[in-house]
Amino acid sequence: MAHSLVDEYAKLHARHRYGATARHALADMLPHIMALKPASLIDFGCGQSNLAFLIAAKAGIPEIHRYDPAIPEIATLPDARVELAVNVDVMEHIPDEEIDAVLASIAAAAAHALFVIDIGPAKMLLSDGRNAHVSQHDADWWLARLKPHFPAIRKMPIHRRARVAFKTWDGEVTGLTGLAVRARERVIYRTQKLARSAHRKLFGTKPRGATR
Repeated sequence: MAHSLVDEYAKLHARHRYGATARHALADMLPHIMALKPASLIDFGCGQSNLAFLIAAKAGIPEIHRYDPAIPEIATLPDARVELAVNVDVMEHIPDEEIDAVLASIAAAAAHALFVIDIGPAKMLLSDGRNAHVSQHDADWWLARLKPHFPAIRKMPIHRRARVAFKTWDGEVTGLTGLAVRARERVIYRTQKLARSAHRKLFGTKPRGATR
């Protein structure tokens, strides 16, 4: 995969821990991934997130890959097709005219896919003055754009402001087990967020290695 903003994001990754926000979606993603039971996974457009490692540990996935064309050490896709690609807070950073090429790459890399897409503006601007979320569209627009590449795609619930989510398979872990998984991950996320906030107040920076 290549797109016109790769160099822009490569510079961001070189200066900051950029793209480490995907942990926020884990509570909503896990019950669906645990139902699919994939043996292999790729975090496609992972940035500096540790999401792939978290999913693998919690869902028992033995083979994981991380891919981001703007980070040299993980800028090569695996040779073999994997069972699941997760794509969190990525597609809104792809210019509209390049979205189909990126989706084709994801479809070629994995049998199933799960997308979480931010549909609002980012706080950051690009060097040319554009909002970092260069593709801001509603759920219906994204569903129509995804479907030619993933015919089985459908919306899935996500409890995050200004985000939509989609997956390509039926099933999720429901009942008390599903509720417990979601509750546990939300508590972990809130606890980590509070710890980062306290660290910022004390020291003016995030703790080393922290994700948002």
